[in-house]
Amino acid sequence: MNRFEFSIEYSFDSETNSVIATVPDLNYISSFGKDFAEAEKNVTEAVLAYLEALKIDGLPLPISAKKSTGTMLVVELV
Repeated sequence: MNRFEFSIEYSFDSETNSVIATVPDLNYISSFGKDFAEAEKNVTEAVLAYLEALKIDGLPLPISAKKSTGTMLVVELV
C-alpha cells in the first residue's frame, strides 16, 4: 500500500455557492462540493483515480509533497 500526502487548497465560488478543492502538486486536480467535507471527498476520489491510472499505465507515481503549514490531503493507494 502506498501512502501519499499532497497540499490541498480551498476556494469558494460565489456564483455556484460551492467549495472548490484543488491539489496543485497533481496538475491542479480539482473538484467541488456544497461544503468543505464534500469537496475534499470528491477531490480525494479524483486523486485516487489519477494515481490508479498512472499505476495501470506503468508511469511513475508522484512523490508526496513536503510537509507544509497548510492543509494536507492524505490518500492511500492499494
